[in-house]
Amino acid sequence: MVLRGYVPTSEETLQTLAALRLQSLNSDFSTHAPFPRLEELFPPHVLHARLPPPRRRTPTKCRGARLRAGLLAGGLWGQTLAKQRAERDQRLRGRLREEGASTMAAIVEKWKLLQGMGRPEAMAAYVALVREWPGFGSTLFDVDLRASPVEAGPQRLWLGIGAKAVSLYKPGEPEPLDSFCYGRISSFGASDSSTFRLSVEDRDLLFET
Repeated sequence: MVLRGYVPTSEETLQTLAALRLQSLNSDFSTHAPFPRLEELFPPHVLHARLPPPRRRTPTKCRGARLRAGLLAGGLWGQTLAKQRAERDQRLRGRLREEGASTMAAIVEKWKLLQGMGRPEAMAAYVALVREWPGFGSTLFDVDLRASPVEAGPQRLWLGIGAKAVSLYKPGEPEPLDSFCYGRISSFGASDSSTFRLSVEDRDLLFET
């Protein structure tokens, strides 16, 4: 769940968790210790979020301009665009490698500080950090909220099923948008394999998975 981004916490804490995982796997830091790939220690989406968003193409306004753009796309203009895209992708891959190297260096520095910590202690410290999230222990589902009295249109959320309540989270946010203890839920059910309905007092919520 940590690697898939389902434990919302700071990047600093994510690096500490990665260091604790290395301590658990390899014991004390050593240059000869086997290194897992970064994506086995740290959520990849955090690195991708650092990259600049792709530029949106400016739409052509008149029909003639669109026609000329279409004719040019098959020739030299299309080759130029393809070259620009390849160069942009290469720059993004280079930036991603740089961010990955910087993150791995930060993780290793934190790993060095854990010298002498045994595997059970490292595992206990890891779980203690994760337990700081109030939603710890919940099973999370990616859903689209399709029916709500306050929202217009679908809304991407996490649906968290916990021991005491059902909670709705905005992805990546540590605090729930709303939470319903089981005593407030009057009915629930699945109308098909990807649709879940939840009735809470006077509200009917419809989720698509």
